[in-house]
Amino acid sequence: MAIDSSQREKLYDLLRMADIPTLPMVAQKLIDLCKDEDTSLKDLVRIIETDQGLACRVMSVANSAYYGLRYKATTLDRAILALGFEYVKSISLGFHIAHTLSKFTPAGFDVIDFWRQNILRGIMARQVAAAYCAQYREEAFLIGLLQDSGILLLVQAFGDRYARLYRDTRNSQICHYRLEQEVFEIDHVKAASVLADRWSLPEVLARPIRTHHDRRLSEPNSDQQLQLCQIAYFVGSLSFDDPKLLCGEDLALSDYCHRTFDISPSDLNILLDHMREEFISVVQMFTGILPEKVDITELVVQAKNLLSDLANNANRKIFALEEEVKQLRLQCEDLFGSLCQYQYLAKTDDLTGLTLRIPLESYLDKACQKVKSCNTTLTIIFVDIDNFKTINDTHSHAVGDRVLQLLAKLLAEQFGNLGCVCRYGGDEFVLACTGLKLKHILHHTKILLRKIKQLEIPVRSEDEQRTISFSCSIGLLFCESGSQPGNSVRVLELADNQMREVKKHGKNGIRFQVIDTSKDAINNNIEKTDHSNNTF
Repeated sequence: MAIDSSQREKLYDLLRMADIPTLPMVAQKLIDLCKDEDTSLKDLVRIIETDQGLACRVMSVANSAYYGLRYKATTLDRAILALGFEYVKSISLGFHIAHTLSKFTPAGFDVIDFWRQNILRGIMARQVAAAYCAQYREEAFLIGLLQDSGILLLVQAFGDRYARLYRDTRNSQICHYRLEQEVFEIDHVKAASVLADRWSLPEVLARPIRTHHDRRLSEPNSDQQLQLCQIAYFVGSLSFDDPKLLCGEDLALSDYCHRTFDISPSDLNILLDHMREEFISVVQMFTGILPEKVDITELVVQAKNLLSDLANNANRKIFALEEEVKQLRLQCEDLFGSLCQYQYLAKTDDLTGLTLRIPLESYLDKACQKVKSCNTTLTIIFVDIDNFKTINDTHSHAVGDRVLQLLAKLLAEQFGNLGCVCRYGGDEFVLACTGLKLKHILHHTKILLRKIKQLEIPVRSEDEQRTISFSCSIGLLFCESGSQPGNSVRVLELADNQMREVKKHGKNGIRFQVIDTSKDAINNNIEKTDHSNNTF
């Protein structure tokens, strides 16, 4: 489905109106990984390790009952090997894109139900691909998950007008697609196409997304792109709402499914059973987008009725709903137990015991509001270990882990009672506290820098026991009471910038910036660098 220049310009105007955020760095790296056929397990581990929340999600999925591992995966490498390299790439990228899009969805639109349906759509695409073109099942999952992402853009751009049309026609994806073209002259397929271009999705994903309402040949085909387009058309035309409301063209999908994918009515029932089990596992990746206790009972029962309709509308099966609901509720209880375990893991770094990024960002957002209300000051200290890669490469990752643990212990002892101490990612730590004066913070930070240099880590080389030391670069941001710090994203970026300036000028030092209460705070910031010799 080609988009002419005027349509594309109009869609880019909608992008600007919707203020769509750029993808986080982890997602951009995952997209690059999808484009590179020579990537390795180490490359994927290295990317996921920079996002501890994502790493915990992957571990939680690997250890779920769906995969039935004999021994729990205790490392990220083992979790990826258990799930499969391509599978982890697809669910990790899918989570980050879904999380990014969910941030800007306007109030009044049921984004939870939207993602419930599209996660199920992605799982169905993966199950169909497993039977039809197994080597592309992970691409199929992402296509099914993201092909309706343009709906979120149009809801943001057109507001309640578009949201009402979506609610009124959601029982038929085909009818919704036709009506939105008539009413708005722009449809969600074109919007999704622009998003795919904006985020540089690989063509193997982008083409099926931008053509998923184009009916394809209802015959098996060996071309990869056509196979994925056929799957995109099939799952993109399905609705998981009340099957009694399906129109005639929707029900014609049964014949398309049978002729194209050779999936018989009995195969559809087996496929749905696999979908239900996989949904319970995969949904653990999407906590934060879906609610903590996910009620999939109604959705799965409706989906099962729907697929039964598509298989044979004249002779729909009568299901034992009470037993079905009972079993699904038991599974939901098991899932809730897994989610409770994930919540703990998602908030705490298992290596250092420190808080992770999500609680830190929540703490900072609340603190920024208090600063604006003249109720307190806010300090963010960004700590980065100098030459940490060299420590790992020279002495082993075990020594590197010991460095992280010792530094975390020191930070907790020095600042734990003052505020939030967080392992931000890799070898980066963030300290945040409120209510302190700048001179006290600088005093504590200089003491911290000195104590870091005094830490000694035992290492063994060539039968000789010795110790090494290390240093850190520290960036500090101080927000005066009554100033305008913005939000967690902004203050973290400013503190990070100060730390990077220290790196540029020799490392092993402190640099700080002050946001004061003047009208133009940026021009009145105070900066200072305190450097000593590096110790590593």
